[in-house]
Amino acid sequence: MFLMPEDKKLPRSEVDRLIEEFLEHLEIEKNCSPLTIRNYKHYLSRFSNWLKANSSKNNPGSINLEIIKKYRVFLSRFIAKNGNSLSRITQSYHVIALRAFLRYLIKNDYRTLAPEKIELPKSESRSLKFLTTEQVERLLGQPEISKPQGLRDKAILETLFSTGLRVSELVSLNRDKVDLIRREFGVIGKGGRARVVFLSKSAAEWINRYLASRSDQWEPLFIRIIKNPEVVEDGKKLRLGVRSIQRIVKKYVKKAKIPVDATVHTLRHCLYPQTRIFLEQKIIEAQNLYRGVEKTIIGLDFERICLSSNKIIGKTSHLAENLLSLWAGGYHIQVTPRHRFFTIAQEGIREIKAEEIKKGQYLMGVKKCHFEGRHILTPELWRLLGYILGDGAVSARRRGVFLFDKEKKTLQYYANLSKKLFNYEPKIKKLKDRSSYCLNLYSKKFVDILKNIGYRHHSPQKRLPLLLFNATEKERTSFIAGFYDAEGNSGIPKIFSSSIELLKDIQMLFLSLGIDVHLYRRQRIVKLPQGRLISNKIYNLHILHLPDQKLFKKYIPTLKQIKMEKDFVGEKLPVGPLLQHLVDETNKLGIKWAEKASKDFGVRRDRYLKKIIPTKKTVKKIIITLERLGFKSRTFNLLQQLINTEDIKWLKVDKVEKIPYQDLVYDFSVNKIENLITDGFISHNSFATDLLIAGADIRSVQELLGHKNIATTQIYTHITNRQLRDVHEAFHGKGK
Repeated sequence: MFLMPEDKKLPRSEVDRLIEEFLEHLEIEKNCSPLTIRNYKHYLSRFSNWLKANSSKNNPGSINLEIIKKYRVFLSRFIAKNGNSLSRITQSYHVIALRAFLRYLIKNDYRTLAPEKIELPKSESRSLKFLTTEQVERLLGQPEISKPQGLRDKAILETLFSTGLRVSELVSLNRDKVDLIRREFGVIGKGGRARVVFLSKSAAEWINRYLASRSDQWEPLFIRIIKNPEVVEDGKKLRLGVRSIQRIVKKYVKKAKIPVDATVHTLRHCLYPQTRIFLEQKIIEAQNLYRGVEKTIIGLDFERICLSSNKIIGKTSHLAENLLSLWAGGYHIQVTPRHRFFTIAQEGIREIKAEEIKKGQYLMGVKKCHFEGRHILTPELWRLLGYILGDGAVSARRRGVFLFDKEKKTLQYYANLSKKLFNYEPKIKKLKDRSSYCLNLYSKKFVDILKNIGYRHHSPQKRLPLLLFNATEKERTSFIAGFYDAEGNSGIPKIFSSSIELLKDIQMLFLSLGIDVHLYRRQRIVKLPQGRLISNKIYNLHILHLPDQKLFKKYIPTLKQIKMEKDFVGEKLPVGPLLQHLVDETNKLGIKWAEKASKDFGVRRDRYLKKIIPTKKTVKKIIITLERLGFKSRTFNLLQQLINTEDIKWLKVDKVEKIPYQDLVYDFSVNKIENLITDGFISHNSFATDLLIAGADIRSVQELLGHKNIATTQIYTHITNRQLRDVHEAFHGKGK
């Protein structure tokens, strides 16, 4: 039984004093809002009062895991005066406040429990519901604009829809701060960050009509409707509060008979369902990541230009019409037109929409994304599975697996492997009327295993077993060796298939090994046994460069004879725009370095400013030249990072095609780094979403100027307020 004397005022304790210090710290040093401080005070006061009633000691040193356990039991059983218990999320808020308090104590040299030892309660994830255009129109059409209250509510809904303001930001708006001619105003948002907010034409018009209907000149933009406004001297008392706005929204959501609790208008940057995404310990398809419980994803830390793992903090899906098929540097991806990648410009690395990408541009890709994986099957079994997927057939009716090859010695290797695995030696037979052999492996148990792990054998639909994306490096390389024995060629490494998705699966396995493999397609004419000619697409993976060919020989123990290129000129770095920016910077300072680079290293600077792409070695020579002259700048530092990184590469765009599509696409929000690895490309995730949750909270997930670090902001937002307004106008008000 835990005591909680809510009505009795308890004597002040040392913990009470420290809580006061902590709240002052939040106010002065952390610049937290009054609402945040009020909430922390409420949560921590409840803990302090409970501690006084249930522990003989009341100091930081007395707080231990046993105390915390008892307190959390108390929270889970707590019943308020109104008869309600604490929700799981409210219990989490209590624990979050307590952990922050303990962190403050340790930072100030008090001996107490480490906050990391307190785990947060598990809470159910909430999925965001998105409205269709028709539902948004229906919601906005609910207020009766012939009445003063309806006119006000119409202006409120239009403003929320247009701006994505938080409720607290909306209720604090003053009429003299909103510029209806320029259709913009400033707000101080969460964390004390200022930002510019833009109104759509429709929102500005409705606010104007609402204000024209008012006879007062009171400061608040949105006020309560009263019968006798002339008797009120100060309109501040009539300002609508947070709960009033929430009730207004909930009222119209219910009136519009919309079957969800949220209205959303969003710019989505979304991925095709089969897009492969790298996590900490495996590769996963976008659709499976959306449905799964995985929380940690791999992306690029732009400050250090290296791969980093971070938490997934949001998942969304929606129906899309039409996608863009993008081929670049031997990699392929399908995305919505507004999906964003990264490219190089004079100002540095910047984001670019898929619909803006042109042939010849360069996009950022990943060079290697290693993961350990976990043991699933023996490497020998994976190798056999690789060959079966490449050139085998599985027959449930005949209860057998059949492997084919022109080389009998290749099948003999797999016959020996099968004997080792199953203690059974399959037979090899020559096929009639063909110069090929067949290995017959009869085993109903093995056929059932293949069925259970999802083997598909119709060529265009072939895919790798999903388990392989989670396997160890040894298991992955063994599978590739088996598949290459079946579908690869002798000579320069190449793999052929009529299934593009299968080869993209294998390409990602190579990427986990740091091997750059290029995907190509071609149309070919095939003559059937009956003599009829048909046209079909064939795809191949091609290992072009000597360093990757060496890695292939190192990792993949294929039976084929592999040849390699004689030399390699070096990795190309498409930094022409950055070099041009360096030229502009050094010219302004009177630094002449072209002659010195030519004299010291034989580097002719101007040839790399436009069409010719320099190698990393060449760019390094330019950097050394500038260092010797004592020059440094942000562009100079970025070039150094691009030379030194081993995590990224640049993919030259070969083709951008529109393709018909009507199905779901997926998007993920990643904490801090705001990007993820998708089919070998580095993609910017979607944070540009205006979210309105009726009856609970209204908040803007979108932050037009929301990055703390200026370097990251320069990468993600090379845009001015005028450009932001253009984006806003292009986005809002369509169809109105």
